[in-house]
Amino acid sequence: MKQNVSIHFLTISTITLLFSINIVMAAAPNKAKIMADACLTCHGPNGAGSGKIPELNGLEKSDITESLFGFKSGDEKSTIMGRYAKALSDDEINMLAEYFASLDK
Repeated sequence: MKQNVSIHFLTISTITLLFSINIVMAAAPNKAKIMADACLTCHGPNGAGSGKIPELNGLEKSDITESLFGFKSGDEKSTIMGRYAKALSDDEINMLAEYFASLDK
C-alpha cells in the first residue's frame, strides 16, 4: 500500500514538473516580442523603418546579428544603436535577430 502511494505521488510530481516546463518554454517567445517592441519605437511597426531609420523586416538573421554585434563591440558606428546593443546579451541579440527574421516579408 505504501509503495502504491509513493508511486502515485511520484507520477503526479512528474506530470506537474513536465507541465511546468511546458509553460516556461511556451513563455519564451514572449520575451523576444517584449524586447522587439522596444526596437519598434524607432524602427516602426513590424520593423518597417522610417526615414533614416533602417528597416528590420525582411532582413536575414545573420545580417541582424552581424549589425548588433558590430554595434555592441563598437566596430559599427552609430549614434544610438551602440548604447542599446551594449546592454544586450549575446543570447538576446540572437533572440531578437531570430524574431525579426521570422516576420512576414
